[in-house]
This record gives sequence, structure tokens and C-alpha cells, in this order.
Amino acid sequence: MEEKAKRVIKTRLEDLAREANVSKATVSLALSGNPKVAAKTVELITKLAAEHNYTPNSFARRLSKRTSETVSLFMMGKATEYSGWLIPSSWLFYNPIFKGVSLTLSEKHYQFSFEFINLDGKKRENNIISHAQSSSADGLLILIIDESDYSFLESLDVFLPIITINKKLSDTLSSFEIDNYKGAFDVVNYLATLGHRKIAHIGGPFYAYNAVDRFNGYVDSLKEIGVMFREDYVVEGDWNIESGREGMKTLLNLPEPPTAVFCANDHMAIGAMEAVEESGLTIPRDISLIGYDDTEMSRVVRPKLTSVSQPLEKLGRMAANEILRRITARSALDSKKHVVLPPLLVKRESCCEPSR
Repeated sequence: MEEKAKRVIKTRLEDLAREANVSKATVSLALSGNPKVAAKTVELITKLAAEHNYTPNSFARRLSKRTSETVSLFMMGKATEYSGWLIPSSWLFYNPIFKGVSLTLSEKHYQFSFEFINLDGKKRENNIISHAQSSSADGLLILIIDESDYSFLESLDVFLPIITINKKLSDTLSSFEIDNYKGAFDVVNYLATLGHRKIAHIGGPFYAYNAVDRFNGYVDSLKEIGVMFREDYVVEGDWNIESGREGMKTLLNLPEPPTAVFCANDHMAIGAMEAVEESGLTIPRDISLIGYDDTEMSRVVRPKLTSVSQPLEKLGRMAANEILRRITARSALDSKKHVVLPPLLVKRESCCEPSR
């Protein structure tokens, strides 16, 4: 019965937004008396709400200062089928962030809920807004892994503390991220100190913001060391081992192959390693190789893989502590934090001076 009531409220809210030709977030802002909404819009929505006999109970509970001691974390992105289950494609990589969040909330006696959203565009926006309106969570953590439009979150933050992880969206939303640009920049600089000038890049898919940041760091670092950018030295991968293998094959078949390759994650670097071995070449004597993320694989392969370490668990802990601070502050006007953590290049056995 309770679930049925929630669905009715949700439908009426959508009706109000459609009839007023505004977003659901704007409807909620207007009905709460937020000054950001134009007076004419407030008047129209209030009139429609009366006609539909609609009362915004969900946000009213939050405005009454009661808490549920629960924080929700949303992760957006593509899903991969594994043993009949759909799981986030980047689950293993982001797991330390979840660990940092859950441990910190548990220590403060808060519950933690997780939801993966495998949707795009307006469907994604509506899903998050509906959750924010119907859920009893005191705050939302949003794990950003793509370049989608998340501007609607700024309106929700008026009612519900929201923090983005992995990317800064605006000055009005608190954010915690790691400097992907600097990580890639440092990789190319390190290879240059070894004497490399023919440096290629197997990147992640360009819909992913961190792949773009790492690519930009790679390009700008080439400029810094006085090396001209070559389009044929860049291959777009898909974060997985197979795309790294195919990317390295493409690079090795060039008339002038690179002497060093920077992969945007360790999975692709492992695939690149396999391609080098299959071609009869040796790492690092014939070609130097660097990955990204410093996963466990980078420490067990031979030769051990030079990679970029990211403080992911620390990132999760800091974001969780900040959402708890925001919940305690209970003010939409409370100051926002924007934290950028530096990565660290971990040098192992997969790089040396070029032999040609």
C-alpha cells in the first residue's frame, strides 16, 4: 500500500512538471518557496498543485530537520553482464571508493545504500530526482564517470546535501576528485627523462571524462618536452585487456613504431604486454610500458608494471566525511568544498632507456 502511494505522488509530480513545462526539480523548488524560481512560475505551479491536490511530503520531511542517518551513493555508467548479473563496467576500479565511503559512514553509525544507474539523458535525471524525492536519505553522493549533463543536481542540492565524486561539476556543488591530468602529464615527463621521444597513448573511451583528462595531460606534456603530437600514436581503447592488446598491435604495425606506450589503465596495459610478447619483442628492452591505477595486477605481472597510483579509498573517506558535515550543517547556503588529490607515479620494471 505504501509503495502504491509513492507511485501516485511521483506521477502527480511528473504531471505538474509537464503541464508547467519545467523540470521536476523546478516544481519542488517552487513548492518549497525557493527564491531562485521566478514568481510567475511559482504562481503557475502552485495553482496546478492545488488543482491536482498535490502536497510535496517528501521534501517537507527533510525541511522539518528529521534525519534517517542514511546516505545514498549513485554510480552512473555502462553495465557488463557477469554470470547472469549486470554489474558496473568499472566496478573493480571504483571499489576502493565504496570501501572508503562505507567504512567512514559505519564509523559514524550511518547506513549506506548504493544504486547503479544504467540510463542516459532525461531518464537518468528523472531516476535521480525521483529517488531524492521519495527516499529518506539525508544526503547523496554521486559518482561521476562520464560527460553527461548533471546541472539539475544544483537544484536538488537546495533540499538535500549532494557531493560529486570524481569530477567537479560547478562551484555550487561540493566535489572530490583525483588529478587525472597531472597523472598523465607526469607519465610522459618521466618517459622523456629516460630519453623517449616516440611516446604513444592507448586511451580510454572518449565519453569518459577521466579518459579525456588523461589524454589532455599526455598531449600537453608532449608539448612541454618539445615533441610534436602524432595522431597515429593515439589509439582509443575501452578500458579492457582486449582493447589494450589490439591497440598495441596497431602501434607495433606502424612504419615507425613508438619506443614507449602509456596506457590509460592497467587492464589495457596488460593487454598491451601480451601483444608485445606475441610479436617477439621484450618489455622494457624493446618498448617501455606504463599503465594507470596501480592495480594488484601491476605488481604481479612480469616485468612488474610501472603505473599511476590513485588514493581512491582516501577520496571516498573524504567525500563521506564532507557529506556528514553538510548534513549536520543543515544549510543549502553552507560553504562548498572542492578537493583535488594528487596521484603518484609508481616506478617498477617496465621502463628503461630506448634502444633505438
